[in-house]
Amino acid sequence: MYRQPELPLDIAECERQPEIRPRCGPTLDERFNDFHASHPWILEALEELTAQWVGAGGGRIGVKALFEQLRWSSPHIASGEPFRLNNNFTSRYARLLCARHPEWAGVFQLRSLRTSDDNPYLKLDGRDQVK
Repeated sequence: MYRQPELPLDIAECERQPEIRPRCGPTLDERFNDFHASHPWILEALEELTAQWVGAGGGRIGVKALFEQLRWSSPHIASGEPFRLNNNFTSRYARLLCARHPEWAGVFQLRSLRTSDDNPYLKLDGRDQVK
């Protein structure tokens, strides 16, 4: 019987079997916190875009739509600052925006996170609103 040879790839066990996932590197929350600390202007830009949206009478909007707008319009990105907006961070930014601006709670649809550290802005109540 034919047996497929295993390639000598250097893949960590946690990447091969995510269900057993031992702690391999920083968590998503840790990576987000590092990124946010290094790029605080992103939250400010998202706040400005959201304020424009709400001010123009817009209803619900996805943070990913704001990310795309930011990618296209940001002078920081156009000037060649070496970083990328990670779509994995959108849920964290939505929660930060709602925590800083409770009046925007209905603008973003939030869902419970499967995993997160004990950051207070990541907690939702029974109505999926930031606590």
